[in-house]
Amino acid sequence: MMNSNAEYKQSINSYHLQQHEMVNFLYDRFTVGMIFTLIVAVVATLLAAYELELQDRHQGVFLWLLVLLLIQYFRWSTKKAYDAIKDEDYLSHDLWKKKFTIGVYIIALWQGLGAVLVMPYVSVNLEIIFHAFLLGMGAGAIAYLATSMSIYVSYLVLMILPITFYLFWVGTPDSMVLGFMHLFMIVAYYFGVRRMNIMITESLNLRFDNELLVNDLQRLLNAVAKSNKELDRFSTTDELTGASNFRAFRVRLEEHRLRHISSKLPLTLVMINIDYYHEYNIHYGQEVGNKTLCAVAQLLMKEVIHKDEIVARIYGAEFGILLPSVSCEGARMLMEKVMQLLEQQKIKNEKSSISPWLTLSAGICCVPVNEKMNARDLISRAEEALRQAKKNGRNRIEIINT
Repeated sequence: MMNSNAEYKQSINSYHLQQHEMVNFLYDRFTVGMIFTLIVAVVATLLAAYELELQDRHQGVFLWLLVLLLIQYFRWSTKKAYDAIKDEDYLSHDLWKKKFTIGVYIIALWQGLGAVLVMPYVSVNLEIIFHAFLLGMGAGAIAYLATSMSIYVSYLVLMILPITFYLFWVGTPDSMVLGFMHLFMIVAYYFGVRRMNIMITESLNLRFDNELLVNDLQRLLNAVAKSNKELDRFSTTDELTGASNFRAFRVRLEEHRLRHISSKLPLTLVMINIDYYHEYNIHYGQEVGNKTLCAVAQLLMKEVIHKDEIVARIYGAEFGILLPSVSCEGARMLMEKVMQLLEQQKIKNEKSSISPWLTLSAGICCVPVNEKMNARDLISRAEEALRQAKKNGRNRIEIINT
């Protein structure tokens, strides 16, 4: 039941978006259609005014043009209002389609009535020109109104039918022929626009479906990329402390080892252990022990800031620091600062035999790298330096640089 509801909501949403696309098609092409209409109207007005001036009827022609300009102005205002909100997700496409349709009806009827009112007072040659204008307007509208058969047919009928009735009312052989020609063109335009409507509708639906597919694919790719980042982060980060894990440490160490072989520069590696942490963890409890591990990790990461440097939790209470661009002396000074900052935090360790506070021991390996020396060799040397620090009393730093 839940799946069917979800599918129903998605189908409703798809229908809404498709209708939105149809309305966009109408309004996007409104400007060109309006300009075309105004050009034809101005030319027709000037021609009619030229002939009707002798009859002192030209004021009515200019009045007709003024009303048409006002109609187009209101239609243009509607178009601007639509442009301001057309990107909203829940646009009332029915309302905006209705506004567009009413504008089309009014402008078509006004053009048709204008032709009927002026026809009795102009010459035969100008009548033929006006008939050509009306039929041309009907043909040109196909490109702008073909997404809606109802709008186009209504436009065609309201514009051409008044003059058709007038021609039949006149009843002369010439007017009857022209009247039947108008009816024939209405039918011809209908079948022509019907085919165009199918093609444009299918094209819009295809574009809509493609956009949905692309959007869905992009969301899928984004989700996969996000999942990969999260997976990579989990696979290279120590869950407890937020520092890198031993896997990430080994990978970065191997990368820098290969670089240092060609540069002949020494590579600095530091191994750190929290003194008497096993006893500390048993005495204060695992929760306190975990908080202390996090505090030490945060202290190390705060001081190790270069992009090529890395702080990792190796295992238990042991951390490793990779310092590819730091000398032995620089590494020693860094560790002295870290140990001083830790001492200032005054974390009690009643199980320590060397200090009432939590302390660290550190071993530094700073040696030139060659092809025979692998990452494990470098780690072993740093761990050997750490063992010497523990053996010589803890809370100290030992260096191996050969």
